[in-house]
Amino acid sequence: MIDILYIEDNPDEADVFRRVMSRMDPTPSFTILTSGSEAIDYLLLKGSHLGTTSPLPRLVLVDLNLPGQSGFDVIQQVRATSRTRYLSLVVYSSSDNPKDIRRAYDLGANAYLIKPGSYHDVTSMMRRAVEFWLPLSL
Repeated sequence: MIDILYIEDNPDEADVFRRVMSRMDPTPSFTILTSGSEAIDYLLLKGSHLGTTSPLPRLVLVDLNLPGQSGFDVIQQVRATSRTRYLSLVVYSSSDNPKDIRRAYDLGANAYLIKPGSYHDVTSMMRRAVEFWLPLSL
């Protein structure tokens, strides 16, 4: 089982996430996927994951602006499937647009975090998010 599935297409953001996670104690296990389509296939055991037994993560962090299917598509499909309906799913996006936030919640996101601008603030936000969500999703 992995602790966190992070869906992020920006390699710089993914690198920051890797560094933040590596400094946590204990270090959560994680997988980073770079597209909404890839995440949907992984979570719903479709496409290249058909016939596999990919473990469900304890927490899904999803960006909204992804190539292929968007973060909104990921939320919608995850919530529409019995295998993944109750996963802890948190949007982690640079968008502070109230329409995006409302839509994410309407589709079933558990929380919406706006990416901060500084490395220190990202570290602090990620640490708090992981400490909050991982114990709840056992």
